[in-house]
Amino acid sequence: MLGITTCFGNISNPELATDSDFNSAATMNVPASLLTGSVRLRMNLTDVAPANYRAGVVVEREGDALNLLGLSLANAIVVRTYLKTGATVTLQEEYPVDVNLANTLLGSNAGKIRVEFVAAKRFNQIEVEAASVLSLGYGLNVYYAYAIDANVVNSANGYVSRFETPSPSTYSTEVLTNRISVCANSRVSNPLSAVDKDLTNYATMRSLVDVSCPTTLRTQLEGTAPAGYQAGFVLGSGSLLDVKALDGLRVTTYLGGVAQESGAGASLLNLGVLGNQQYNVSFPTTKPFDRVEIQQTKVLSALDDLRVYYGFGVEPRVFRDLEPRLSEFVDPAGNYQVNGSLVCVNCSVTNPQNAADNDVKNNYATIRTGLSLGGTTRLKLRLDGPGRAGNVAGAVLGLGAGLLDARLLSNVRINTYTGTPGSAPGSTDGGQLVESAVGSSLLNLELLADGRQEVSFLTTRDFDWVEIELTNGVSLLDNTQVYYGFAEDRPVGFPSNITVPRPLPVQLTSFTARPSGAVVNLAWQTATELNSSFFVVERSVQPATGFEAIGQVAAAGSSSSVQRYALLDPTAGTQGATTLYYRLRQVDRDGTEVYSSVVAARLRTTPVAFAVYPNPASASDVLRAELPVLAEGAYHLSVYNMQGALVSRQQVTQQVLELTSLRLHAGLYQVVLADASGQRIATQRLVVSSR
Repeated sequence: MLGITTCFGNISNPELATDSDFNSAATMNVPASLLTGSVRLRMNLTDVAPANYRAGVVVEREGDALNLLGLSLANAIVVRTYLKTGATVTLQEEYPVDVNLANTLLGSNAGKIRVEFVAAKRFNQIEVEAASVLSLGYGLNVYYAYAIDANVVNSANGYVSRFETPSPSTYSTEVLTNRISVCANSRVSNPLSAVDKDLTNYATMRSLVDVSCPTTLRTQLEGTAPAGYQAGFVLGSGSLLDVKALDGLRVTTYLGGVAQESGAGASLLNLGVLGNQQYNVSFPTTKPFDRVEIQQTKVLSALDDLRVYYGFGVEPRVFRDLEPRLSEFVDPAGNYQVNGSLVCVNCSVTNPQNAADNDVKNNYATIRTGLSLGGTTRLKLRLDGPGRAGNVAGAVLGLGAGLLDARLLSNVRINTYTGTPGSAPGSTDGGQLVESAVGSSLLNLELLADGRQEVSFLTTRDFDWVEIELTNGVSLLDNTQVYYGFAEDRPVGFPSNITVPRPLPVQLTSFTARPSGAVVNLAWQTATELNSSFFVVERSVQPATGFEAIGQVAAAGSSSSVQRYALLDPTAGTQGATTLYYRLRQVDRDGTEVYSSVVAARLRTTPVAFAVYPNPASASDVLRAELPVLAEGAYHLSVYNMQGALVSRQQVTQQVLELTSLRLHAGLYQVVLADASGQRIATQRLVVSSR
């Protein structure tokens, strides 16, 4: 059911906004009028979406771009959420679309655009309202509404500079060089507030006046954070902090009073916006630490009266997807396309295979936009696992000279694709465009710690290919380096609840998952155990949807010596995924359970191949399929036409199989080898001519 308001304007084909076709659309017709008016379309969702879900609508302006010069677009497009319970409908939240995004939607040819916000309340209806823009009439196509988990992080394990009874031993403002005090530094007021138990209190760092004695605050953590944790501070400022402010900051970790690692400037520090004029500044570590230090290194007005709420060492999942899907393959052949083709002849991309190989740090493809005028150049990359709706999709780039900025983003487009399923589990031929984003209002641009840049957007549909598309003839984009494409389930926000990790009942020193063909070898080691009963190994294709037990191993009980355990996952290759996730559930004798961290295994199984001959064939030819030696089990061969209709199916009874009962007309067909469960093992294309 749809809710429609048509007192002003009208809506064509409203049912198309809620059908199963993502490419069909209702059209909101907003007439030209000097009077204020609007058209609304409300859509039901299939279920109630909880708080912290993205609520949005995919829309596109119909017709020519509008001349919006001098016009205000405040409240031109509004998205609302509702909660319907029985006959009662309650307005939950309202989000006026940013004027820059509204300008892109109505005043440019950006294509389909996602207008959305992260909801703070549960909802099961989404409404979009399009208002009149003075004397300009327009149509707005509405393709579908969506609710997708935003992966908002509310709680995490970590260590904070918080103490029940803070003392001078839990902080320091001294400037140290090689553990020797250089100066006492008096530019920090209320330093105890950065180490007390109230995380809303803060110390204040006044602006730098003497570079030989920089403003410095070092805080003790409530425990020792392990290597790999993110180290940093939650800061506040009366003015807007952006990446330029990072040029005046350095964060350093310490262990036992000895400096361990430092991050300084935008190339090494990450800046996260938390709201309420709060930010987190941090970097990923490679060594354990028990103190963190922040220091002003330059005179910057944005750093005047900088508020320091607390220091932290927090688990890395708060900041990034620990298992992203990348265009990373041992053999890149067949895993990239240039301008929609597997063959790159006299094209504007050199070494395209480098963006799909397994070296994501050093190798790159190069796009030469200066070699052509007009049109675009595209490099499409297959991912090593499926990207899910809600993932961030993008590519890591480098420019031949300088940095990509927001002005150039109007010449950069990121596209996602899926298509006909291929032989590898979860992969397709990438022939179907799913979503696109172009321009600074739709694309996110981030400077990475190593100086490369990331261009990306938030998706709303599943995909397994990512494409970077650049406008030809733009000199500043010439020699753009493409390192790899990616899909990530990127976290949002910062945890309001940080808890000290509870140690495992056993001291687990390692847990590994090593793929070997279609199986995964799991191994773990403990240093000590106390009253341990058994270990359960659990597996998941998507951790967000839960884990299942695949095996159990008895534990040593109580031990002070090294214990080693192992388990084989023989069915890993049948799960239909290239990446599998594992965790240990350690169970004590009293029934207490504790989980380990999650580890991942990327399967790199050799694809099964078979031959159909003759190929091409005529309608009168007798066709045979030559199959490889298959694992024990039942298999069948099916023939499909290009519309996906089943033409024939027969059981596999021998290695060379005659395809019987075929009456094939001229055209293209897919011959599919599948197991007893229907899982595709391999496919082969068949061409039938009319002769």
